[in-house]
Amino acid sequence: MDSCQLSPDIPSSLTYVNSSATLHFIHLSSNNFNDSSIFQWLFELPSITTQLVYLDLSWNQFHVPIPSEFGNLHSLSYLDLSYNAFEGSVNKITSELSNLEQLYLDFNNFNDELADVIQSFVNCGNKKLIILELSGNSFRGAVPYTISSFSSLRELHLGYNNLTGKISQGIGQLTKLEILDVSSNSLEGTLTHAHFDKLLKLRELYLSDNLGLVINMAADWISPVKLDIIRLRSCKLGPQFPKWLQLQTNFSEFDVSNTGIFDTIPISFRNSFSSNLQYLNMSSNQFYGMLPNLKLPTNFSNPLTIIDLSSNLFEGVIPSSFANIWYLYLNDNRFSNCSNILCPKIKSNLQELDLSNNLFFEELPDCWMNFSSKLESLHLENNELSGRIPNSIGSLFYLQNLDLHNNSFSGPFPSAFKNCTTLVMLNIGYNLLSGNIPPWIGDAYHDVSALILRKNHFWGEIPESICKLNTLQILDLAINHLSGAIPNCFGNFTAMKAIKNQFSVLYGKSDSRFDVSSLSNFGSGSETTTISWKKVEQKFKETIMFVKYIDLSGNELRGEIPYGISILNGLESLDLSKNKLSGNIPFEIGNLTALELLDLSNNNLTGEIPKSLDKVTTLGIMNVSNNNLSGEIPVSTQLQSFDASSYAGNAGLCGAPLPSCSKDQAPSNVPKGDITSVRNKDDDFGFFLGLYISVVLGFIVGFWGVCGTLVIKTSWRYAYFRFLDNIKDKIM
Repeated sequence: MDSCQLSPDIPSSLTYVNSSATLHFIHLSSNNFNDSSIFQWLFELPSITTQLVYLDLSWNQFHVPIPSEFGNLHSLSYLDLSYNAFEGSVNKITSELSNLEQLYLDFNNFNDELADVIQSFVNCGNKKLIILELSGNSFRGAVPYTISSFSSLRELHLGYNNLTGKISQGIGQLTKLEILDVSSNSLEGTLTHAHFDKLLKLRELYLSDNLGLVINMAADWISPVKLDIIRLRSCKLGPQFPKWLQLQTNFSEFDVSNTGIFDTIPISFRNSFSSNLQYLNMSSNQFYGMLPNLKLPTNFSNPLTIIDLSSNLFEGVIPSSFANIWYLYLNDNRFSNCSNILCPKIKSNLQELDLSNNLFFEELPDCWMNFSSKLESLHLENNELSGRIPNSIGSLFYLQNLDLHNNSFSGPFPSAFKNCTTLVMLNIGYNLLSGNIPPWIGDAYHDVSALILRKNHFWGEIPESICKLNTLQILDLAINHLSGAIPNCFGNFTAMKAIKNQFSVLYGKSDSRFDVSSLSNFGSGSETTTISWKKVEQKFKETIMFVKYIDLSGNELRGEIPYGISILNGLESLDLSKNKLSGNIPFEIGNLTALELLDLSNNNLTGEIPKSLDKVTTLGIMNVSNNNLSGEIPVSTQLQSFDASSYAGNAGLCGAPLPSCSKDQAPSNVPKGDITSVRNKDDDFGFFLGLYISVVLGFIVGFWGVCGTLVIKTSWRYAYFRFLDNIKDKIM
């Protein structure tokens, strides 16, 4: 037998293989092995130290130091231990494997000095190594000059470690190198053309997220190669767009985001892009001026093309050449005309479009039928768009995220939204919309997690169908003119009870080196949502998945706080302030042990503050001021920590942080249904005085109700005495 791949049924498989012929290839990847006994079996195989050339144990669950016996496998040319949890030092094996050509140790817990690892290979005379994959560990130190000893090296992967210091010019001696990845470390110093002059075969360069790394090529230096992938995010490149980069137009991926460039896009760069273009990211710089009509390929070979030019200083009209991009992010610029994008002349393939935070002031064109059904995310927030939301937006049948907040849209809640049944987030807050919240809203959306209608002019009652939105995590209807009662069915918001977050279906992308095949619904991860969190407008990215809140403040809601709210155990913020709510605060509100904000101020609530609130230790903001509450504030570390203003405007409320309760005020808080009562002498006097008065009044009313009638009414008096005579005759 020359090769073997074991099934998860380890014992029987091991028995079979152990009696077999000598093995040359063993592939045990992705079997969820976690028992180190597998190593005992492995190292006892016949001729294992002299014949085995290929060993793959990747994607298992070994949580042990790497066995030193691996160093005895002298014939190995291929070793893959990636994506496990091996720990400790690798030097005890690398110092023995002189025939190794490909080594994959990525995403474990190794923590050697990188210089020691390189030296261990040098000591054993290994000159055959062509792939060294050490990413995703805790390797330390600088990239040493001894790296130049690997004259055959084609791929060097050192990303996502704890490397510090400089990158030695020894890198420049690796003349066969095709891939260099040192991204996401803490490397510093300056890279010059001396590092790259001899790298004539280099195709992929990953230097991103080394904040102290300066890339400073000679002004007239021209790269000897055309790179396919260039990832330089958060390095220091500027202020001018480097000439050597301007000439790199053959790439499929290009990322110079957050590199300090203050320049226009040069003609030499913008006039020619490869048909293999997948990813262009020049965001978070200071590119300025009119965005040129880039000569982009009309038919991309890869349909997942992403262009991100967000957070720059571009202005004017968005060129029509961008209309066929799949993922387009032009947010946070100074564009003033978006008609070329929103009314494309050809059928658009856009899946995600972000034009937020620009200077658009026109009405939205009614051209959304020109978009393919692929559009999933649309961001137009923080502009000056006005008029009615066009009906054709209802043709976006697969829209998941729609954010139009902070514009000047008017008119009723668009009936066209009824067709957008796949919505997960709908944010149309801070507009001039009016009318009723439609009763179909609970029937149209089955996956919505955020419904934000904040600060419009909606009136009428909250439709009960809203309770059908059991995936809802964020409900914000604040600052409208809503009236009536809060629906009793609010307890149906299942996602506000659950620990698992509905938003996880949209977020949770890896921040590893870009891989188009791993794109989730939010593409390059630029999805943002602005919500009112703890009384402050805040922008959230992936962390939105952890937020659960209800905000109905600033309306004209009446009636009691429904019991259903008190069973939403995962709720983190509840704001019902500035309404006309009455009745008691539900005693069960103390079940909301995840609450960080509770605001019930400026209502007509009565009764006492429930003692159960002393269990809510997470409260950072609480306000019950300006109600008609009474009794003693329950004693707890949390409730006494708030300022007195949180309880002000309740004449009957007492106890810290307010003045102490006097003996004629209600004492400590007692929950409903508790039959225990406590009275002082004054209470007893009042009780018996009332009893005596009621007895006397009852006697007077009863006596004169009968006798007074007999005196006044003659016929009744005669009948009464005849009745007494008859009774007497019967007795006698």
